[in-house]
Amino acid sequence: MIIVEPPTLCIINPMGYSRWSTKEIALLKKLYPSLRVRELSKRFPRRNKATIVAKAVSLNLPSAKIWQPEENGILKKYFYNCSKEEILKLLPKRTWPAVLAQGERLALRRKTDKPKLDINESYFKKWSPNMAYVVGFILADGCIIKGTYKGYSDSLKFGVQTQDRDILEKIKYELKSKHKLSVTKTKNAVSFSISSQKIVDDLKNLGIIYRKSLKEIVPTVPTKYVKDFIRGVVDGDGSIQLDKRNYPALSVAGGENTLRFIRDHFFTKFKLYSGLYKGTYSKNAQKYLYGINYRTNSAKTLINYLYTNSKLYLNRKYATALRCLNVNIKTRNNMKYRLKQHHESYTG
Repeated sequence: MIIVEPPTLCIINPMGYSRWSTKEIALLKKLYPSLRVRELSKRFPRRNKATIVAKAVSLNLPSAKIWQPEENGILKKYFYNCSKEEILKLLPKRTWPAVLAQGERLALRRKTDKPKLDINESYFKKWSPNMAYVVGFILADGCIIKGTYKGYSDSLKFGVQTQDRDILEKIKYELKSKHKLSVTKTKNAVSFSISSQKIVDDLKNLGIIYRKSLKEIVPTVPTKYVKDFIRGVVDGDGSIQLDKRNYPALSVAGGENTLRFIRDHFFTKFKLYSGLYKGTYSKNAQKYLYGINYRTNSAKTLINYLYTNSKLYLNRKYATALRCLNVNIKTRNNMKYRLKQHHESYTG
């Protein structure tokens, strides 16, 4: 004999609302403290969300939406250091957006010394031609920004004019970065920043520090990578052009220590000399900027040295470099005398 259980009666009151059955109330008491209303509505198909909440309030049931003291205690203890997975395991009723929202309400902060997006955090640990170039470019045109809050990592930031966007794309590729470029149309600029304490610490070890212009340190670059490093500086803070006579010209602006390093290298390798010219006063650096200049054959020799067979470069300056290398320049008869004169002034 098969016994069929009668269905739960749904009593309709005069106002048109169905009364809650004993079974429904028991189920609500069991589930309401642990499930969100949108999930409860699936368990009570004859009830809408407002009705479910109203009944729970009349029964004085604790809401899953309201954070309980023990949950807040867990969050305060583990929010700063623990991973997303560890926190969600400790708070199984909570979603990650809910955890972040509650952390904000409690004025808690996460330790964010790791980048949110993929990047090679070991890139600056081992020298290579391209790594030397990027270090030179950062020294000239990049900056390190201190973390705003405790636990937040320092950041490495790049910024160029929109026409030079290509070099940031190349650097991103070098770093295997998934970070997006930010375009500021009003300033005709494009930039991107990386929050990674490991990367920043490696750069600091190389001499690239916060507000580097105030305490200029030239990295100790392996000899075989010096030309790549200098090319990075030139692409960031230098100028390559054809002058009014259609002769090549190379100039670099920057801090005194960096330019002395570049000038010494060029003189040691090619016996090509430039004076160190004091330029404008920088309020940000709180000191004068300097410049070195090379013209005609000297410039052509150095441009050939820096850009021929190079793999990483700013497209705009590389194109100008190729034009400079195609210029034919007659060698002056008094070149030996001029070299001797410069050598004497340099060593004196």
